[in-house]
Amino acid sequence: MRPSYTARTDRAACEDSVAAMRARYDSNRDQVYRKASSRQPSCMCYQYSRARRKRQRRLSRPAHPLVIARGSGYADQVHTVGRDIIVLGGSAGAVRAIQTVLRDLPRTLPACLFITLHRGVGAQDALPRILAKSTQLITGPAQDGHRFQAGHAYVAPFDRHLVLENGVMHLEPSPKEHHWRPSIDVLFKSAAVTYGRRVIGVLLSGMASDGTAGLWQIKKRGGVAIVQDPADAQYAVMPNSAVANVVLDFVLPASDIGAKLVELSAPPSGDAGIGSPRILIVEDESVIATNLQRSLTQMAYDVIDWVPTGEAAIELAERERPDLVLMDIHLAGALSGIDTARWIWERLQIPIVYCTVHTDLETLRAVQTTESYGYVVKPFQSGAVRAAIQLALARREKELR
Repeated sequence: MRPSYTARTDRAACEDSVAAMRARYDSNRDQVYRKASSRQPSCMCYQYSRARRKRQRRLSRPAHPLVIARGSGYADQVHTVGRDIIVLGGSAGAVRAIQTVLRDLPRTLPACLFITLHRGVGAQDALPRILAKSTQLITGPAQDGHRFQAGHAYVAPFDRHLVLENGVMHLEPSPKEHHWRPSIDVLFKSAAVTYGRRVIGVLLSGMASDGTAGLWQIKKRGGVAIVQDPADAQYAVMPNSAVANVVLDFVLPASDIGAKLVELSAPPSGDAGIGSPRILIVEDESVIATNLQRSLTQMAYDVIDWVPTGEAAIELAERERPDLVLMDIHLAGALSGIDTARWIWERLQIPIVYCTVHTDLETLRAVQTTESYGYVVKPFQSGAVRAAIQLALARREKELR
């Protein structure tokens, strides 16, 4: 059960006691566990000691690849959630890179490919034919109002922006962006807004910054961001702009991008809205968590697990990508529910519904600093939880259309 408020306020004294124990028995971890578990009030001391050791072990591990992507490393893998929309952009020096990428894509690729390339007037009709010679995909110019399908590559025509919306391509003569029409940002942003986590964005060689903002939007909405290695690009300005401004998943030479797209591509059968919604419960009181899990299972939701700490919630959300998280605010670990919710939303764009006993103004103001999709007050009833979940899922589905 949750410690009393008085016990929580005495946590500093408890921490000093545990630290002293660990200093005396650091050479033998088993003795530390026995010592902590034998003291009263043992529940608080032992649990807090154990949580503290876990935090120290976790801090000693290398940072997660997605966290250090902005610095010295890049992600080695990204969980597939049904990614069937690939948008690819480039400018100067990108034709050869696009041909290299297309060469590795099979005819059975379970995704649609959309290409926007900056080019002059003379190349407007030749580009689809040039690219078609390098790939097994059915390749041709994008057609306004036409639906698209997997295994095809669509090339934005000269002097028209390519926009994706609800399974249909639109060609728009709207104003130029970054002095170009078609613009890479226009394609990337429309894909991100419409398809969210289903999108893979690829930015190649070029001399402009077009594509950086669009790639940022793809990443913000849960998609995968890939950039050609600046050292491999004929012109590195465009890749360098993305590296400097976007938390990237992969930075690869053009020769490796095609294989990575094949690895990441998948039909959207596993995405949100297909089958039973997958729910993660973050709750530090085991009785409440197990009762909530039982109720949700009876309501035909797929509860992937429940965890008592924010750290465990982040790790599990990163691995399993649930459709929704039910989040308590006061948790057992170092992270609060507010901090955990903020991290999960900013990195994974998974909607959060808070389930808590707290209704004070300070807590509500803190919740308002996050992207909250709902708030259920304990003790709650099954109907209230179901309504909050369904409203949150419907809102998120509408956002991803």
